[in-house]
Amino acid sequence: MSDTDWELFLRDLALCLSTYQDRGPAVVWPERAHTVLPVLDGTYGGEAADTEWRPVPLGTRAHRLAADLGQVMGYPVEAYERPLAAGTTLPLGRVGADILLFPLRGGVRCRVEDPDPADHQGGGVELRLRAGEMVFVPARHFCTLSEAWAPCRLLLLVLHATP
Repeated sequence: MSDTDWELFLRDLALCLSTYQDRGPAVVWPERAHTVLPVLDGTYGGEAADTEWRPVPLGTRAHRLAADLGQVMGYPVEAYERPLAAGTTLPLGRVGADILLFPLRGGVRCRVEDPDPADHQGGGVELRLRAGEMVFVPARHFCTLSEAWAPCRLLLLVLHATP
């Protein structure tokens, strides 16, 4: 992976955030995801039986992604990872911060809902999220992951933007 691949990937994430923060959920297909995701996946540990979000270790590419995105956006970003077993449903609820969520490997159904009836339009957003696609979930929204047909590795970036 080249520095240009990394910079273009990071640029697309930052563009999504600067456009959609304080507005609503969004899906982004960042440029060069096909070269960046393989270096994010498998660079940190995790047992197949893990069922909790774990902070990515220092020194990994996923940790660097969080640090670089935080530097570009001007606020702290934390990275967490976890596997999702096939057939598992994972309700994220309201995290309390904006998040970027993406599968590093595999795919999963993702449903994002706004609990505020005044903002409720059409019952939420539902999509099949695959490696290379990311979803931005605003803090006030609920997110549920389900229907992973095969084991899926997820990366979660928690964005600590000042309200």
